[in-house]
Amino acid sequence: MNLLTLYYFVELARELHVTNTAQKLYISQQNLSQHIQRLEQHYGVSLFHRKPKLALTYEGEQLYAVAVKILAEEHEFMNRLADISANSIGSLKLGIPTYRGEICLPSILPQFYEKWPNISIELCGKSSSEMEEMLCSGELDLFIGVMYQDNPKLDSTPLLNDHIYMVCSDHLLKKYYPDTWSVLKNRSEQGTDLSGFSGLPFLLPHPSMKLRRTIDQCFLSSRVKPRIFLESQSTELFISLFPYDYGAFFCTQTRLPAFLSAYPEANAFPLTLKNELIGHRIVIASHKDRVLPQYAQDFISITKEVFAGIATVLPGRPRPFN
Repeated sequence: MNLLTLYYFVELARELHVTNTAQKLYISQQNLSQHIQRLEQHYGVSLFHRKPKLALTYEGEQLYAVAVKILAEEHEFMNRLADISANSIGSLKLGIPTYRGEICLPSILPQFYEKWPNISIELCGKSSSEMEEMLCSGELDLFIGVMYQDNPKLDSTPLLNDHIYMVCSDHLLKKYYPDTWSVLKNRSEQGTDLSGFSGLPFLLPHPSMKLRRTIDQCFLSSRVKPRIFLESQSTELFISLFPYDYGAFFCTQTRLPAFLSAYPEANAFPLTLKNELIGHRIVIASHKDRVLPQYAQDFISITKEVFAGIATVLPGRPRPFN
């Protein structure tokens, strides 16, 4: 049993699909299966149920919990050695949603690699909730995403209050509010609680998403039962459907510049709850009990500077956190 075998086991335990995991690891399915068989022989247990579909056994679940900790400790030790090494060769496991990475990483990475050219960065693009859990378990070094409340296990630095907007076209407003659309539009430019838009159809985030839970609070507060045309985990899908006027949708402020560049005629109304603008609290976080190498600390400092700059150019000019 070695660390590589444990790593292969953890990846298969997450994916629960031999073909996909082997492709991700750039090894053959036979090679992957041999590593798992060695582990099972070493411990004398079955780690996976093979039928009707691949799933962890109870013993597999126990090994997974331990293996994640072992690999996290080994990664932290390698990071400590990188601080000692004159060449500073190490790695940084960063959790960040793909679209948010597209916004900030082009500004962060050039500054970071100018100082730390030998540090490799491994990106994880799962949901904010999943990545927060991965940070707590030691599977990530840093996380840039949504945290509404501080986690006692984590050190978190607020970066930006990413305001939420309702997006729709004039054509959609005219269709459902032919007599009052212009009044409704003017009234909503500084903020809306959704009470005036009960007649519109909506394209909504999936109920499991943090953005959806926030939007549902607004609907509930306004006593509006939304007419749901479509639900999806992809805001990109909603953006692509905008020209067809299937319904209004919601997006965060950091997405607006690119969207409004493509559709300058679109309406983007800031969402309010109890007369207050609402948004996502974007933070950069690390684990309190893990020592961050200097390059990770520098990454945090650069990220704070970049987000302060992002805040000054967004529509509505939200204020960055101090």
